[in-house]
Amino acid sequence: MRVLIVYKKSFLESHGGDKRVMAQLEPADRSRFIRSDIENRRALGDVTAHLARLGIPTDAVFRGSVAKRRKYDLVISLGGDGTFFATARYLRDTPILGINSDPPNSLGLWTCADRTTFRDPLERALAGRIRPKRIHRMIVAINGRPTREQAFNDVLLAHRNPAAMTRYRLTAGSVTEDQKSSGLWISTAAGSTAGIRSAGGQRMPIESRQLQYLVREPYTWPRRKYRLSRGFAGRLGFTTFMVESAIWIDGSRVRYDLHIGDHVECRIGDPVNVLGYDDGRRQRLFP
Repeated sequence: MRVLIVYKKSFLESHGGDKRVMAQLEPADRSRFIRSDIENRRALGDVTAHLARLGIPTDAVFRGSVAKRRKYDLVISLGGDGTFFATARYLRDTPILGINSDPPNSLGLWTCADRTTFRDPLERALAGRIRPKRIHRMIVAINGRPTREQAFNDVLLAHRNPAAMTRYRLTAGSVTEDQKSSGLWISTAAGSTAGIRSAGGQRMPIESRQLQYLVREPYTWPRRKYRLSRGFAGRLGFTTFMVESAIWIDGSRVRYDLHIGDHVECRIGDPVNVLGYDDGRRQRLFP
């Protein structure tokens, strides 16, 4: 048995050395960031110490380097949902257990415990007594070549300048349409409670193997509306009509730059084995 802990860096750990940044914060905000940093460090210390007492060989890495790691029997995502996404998009068969390192400042939808409650679910996970929930991700291929990430949450197409128009040709099923908008959301079932829902989409059953798409702020002149403004499909494709566009996978950190004529295809990919997932909590938080 070998365990990998993937942790997040707090704001203070990432930016605390910049005196100008810290000086611009109000005292209450500085205190909040200091408390958050303490909670993150305590969580990492508590989890690694507990695994050491159990005699479990453990590696701990910052989430930015997880793609380069070797095979493990269990991966622990120690942070919030962003840390979970950064980990889950690279996994194959290895189960993942989410632990929220800072509950006051993180929703942690995909976590099942925090630093005060993790011991029981962790020991059950190590013993193989938690049945994994298989949650499907999204394969993203650019000009026929899949990216190394499988999106757990969503993909956003937009111009690299957020104030510029996004121009593309969207295909869903047998329908193809040229569009102009602020961008295009494409989400998995898991990601349907995130950005796409804030833009007007809807929560999907977690078992769904469909993709949901939604056009952000469509510019429909000279038409009245688009046929493909929102909906569901097993496979989606789009071709860019912009010199400087990009897709973002699971948030802002993974970006692939696109150029005019590039074609992107999205389809359901492999599942990831999530331990401790609570669908009732998801439905309560996002009715």
